[in-house]
Amino acid sequence: MTKTLIESKKIVWLASYPKSGNTWFRAFLTALLNDGKVDINNMPTDGIFSSSKLFTDYTGLDPALLYQDEINALRSNVFNFMAEESPKAKLFNKIHDAYTFTALGQPLIPTESTFRAIYFIRNPLDIVASFANHMNCSIDEAIILMNNPKASIKQPSSTANIYNQFNQILLDWSGHVNSWTGNLPFPVLVLRYEDMLNDTIPVFKKAIEFIGIDTTLQNIESALAATSFKKLQKEEMEKGFNEKSVRNSIFFRKGVAGGWEHELSEKQIRLIVENHKKVMKLFNYILNG
Repeated sequence: MTKTLIESKKIVWLASYPKSGNTWFRAFLTALLNDGKVDINNMPTDGIFSSSKLFTDYTGLDPALLYQDEINALRSNVFNFMAEESPKAKLFNKIHDAYTFTALGQPLIPTESTFRAIYFIRNPLDIVASFANHMNCSIDEAIILMNNPKASIKQPSSTANIYNQFNQILLDWSGHVNSWTGNLPFPVLVLRYEDMLNDTIPVFKKAIEFIGIDTTLQNIESALAATSFKKLQKEEMEKGFNEKSVRNSIFFRKGVAGGWEHELSEKQIRLIVENHKKVMKLFNYILNG
């Protein structure tokens, strides 16, 4: 190792349960760092934690020949090596995995190379219909997954019906939120998707200051204008989106808050609220009761 531990602390995790605003923020970040330009099929962030290609590139190992526990024991080293070798001042890595531990009791996500994390949280009542669309399943099936404390997903490639990502360990929705908002060994900024929509400029400015990007308010406003939901949706319709799962027809679905009131039945609402009431109240998704 040629760099000190402090010098290699450059990873900023962009963490979320699926369909919670992660991709919107990455598009915004791309525009901010690229003079207001963004191509949704070429967002120069630094990969997703679940990428099997990154694992192979840095270890030279075929994950198909390894047990899952062996893979997990090596994954943090992959990102430590990436941070050491990269000439970039910061790396922005997407992650949907919950913050969990390996069979050896070590954090699955590396502490040594982590600078900070932003955790995007969204009302689970709004997530569920988007998640069902993303997984090409029914809303009832999506609720079962969101309520499963041992849930994980495996995403197929968008270009071929093969799997190019490791299992993403989700836990249930509350478990995922708790894993990232607890007492972690690095700073975490929690951003509610609803605040990103309703108080956009101050919220995004706060995020940029948190991760230490030196820019102007005008640049932030320009990047937000370039990545409005309608523009992202239009670009996907015209060019497609290579991060879209082959399971579903569109990625940028509605991008609104409160749509659950017209999409979920009373029973479906009750199944979500009964399982996640404590965490929903903590983040002001339930104000009474």
